[in-house]
Amino acid sequence: MKRNKVRKVILVGLGSAGKRHLRAIEFYEKRGLLQLIGLVESNEKALMAFQSARKKSLPLPHTASSLREMYKLLENGSKPADLVAIATPPESHTELALYAMEKGADVIVEKPMTLRTEEARTLVEMSKTSGRFVVPCLTYRFYPAVKELKNFLRAGSFGRVLSATTTVRWGHDQAYYDQSSWLGTWEHEGGALMNQTIHALDLVFYLLGELPGEAMCRLAPPYHKIEAADLAMGIFTLHSGALVAVEGSTVTDPGQQEASIFLRYEKGTLSAGIKGGKITYSLRYDDNAKKTPAIVRPALKHLIKRDGPGILRHVGKAHTLMYGAVLEALSKEDRTDLDSSSDLPTATDGLSSLSLVLTLLEAAKRGRAVPYPSETFELKDMKE
Repeated sequence: MKRNKVRKVILVGLGSAGKRHLRAIEFYEKRGLLQLIGLVESNEKALMAFQSARKKSLPLPHTASSLREMYKLLENGSKPADLVAIATPPESHTELALYAMEKGADVIVEKPMTLRTEEARTLVEMSKTSGRFVVPCLTYRFYPAVKELKNFLRAGSFGRVLSATTTVRWGHDQAYYDQSSWLGTWEHEGGALMNQTIHALDLVFYLLGELPGEAMCRLAPPYHKIEAADLAMGIFTLHSGALVAVEGSTVTDPGQQEASIFLRYEKGTLSAGIKGGKITYSLRYDDNAKKTPAIVRPALKHLIKRDGPGILRHVGKAHTLMYGAVLEALSKEDRTDLDSSSDLPTATDGLSSLSLVLTLLEAAKRGRAVPYPSETFELKDMKE
């Protein structure tokens, strides 16, 4: 596999999400696979902190307050960037991603990919027509062995799925919401389901290999001093009749953030979770005489072969694993089959994950079951 080309990347945003992107980018910069050529950030204090913390062995990138200004600095007759990573508040994602694709760059964009279904469809179409990919940061897909677990479950030896549960207890204190005016709002953030639970929702349906038929949901009054719901519980119904339960919360202990999934099949069970950066898996048949295949160890061996033993320090850091998967996909000669060959999440997956959350919220608003996908419902409708 050819991986010796250095990919030029522009990072947009240096908030909490941007710092995770930066850590991942610097890991691959040190391996000679990425070069951070541009950093877009309007906060001068954040830029100064970055510049003082930047390793001496790594060159300082160009800085600008907007992506358009960055391209004006960089353009010199050749394509200035292979990748643009967008780590800004969700409201800005669509405009930035479209502009980056117009400039010939592939895009990595934080979740949710967009906040509106129409905008998500626009990104899907632009990705198709431009030939550039959009990778939404549905980061739970990148933890070790997830792809292998998906392949095992879809092969059918566990039989049909009976039920699934996903629980996200990603506690935050009031200071978290107070740091930015858009956090905790319906229209610009979407509450605990959109901002915290979307990762686990995406993972469950990725593993199942199917999307639901309808959903029901209830929201609790906010515990924090915010507008949007910080605790929600819902149920999706699959076309087979199987049920998928979801709990999304930020009202739990901020020091004990955790997420877990449970998939029950006719002949076996998968349970997995992450807590304190530590990942756990359990995959077993009901018949103890039957053994499930080794999955985690081969997945770790692949990561080490791909990125070196240093990647083991990043096993709980999904953004680093995501960048590794993106670079692996880019190393392929043929982009026409990139989606199926790399298993990267696409703009279509970004649309699906958005629709899962919007369907739950519409069900809560209507007070009844509603079909998936929610076609016209928007976050602003939650304000009424």
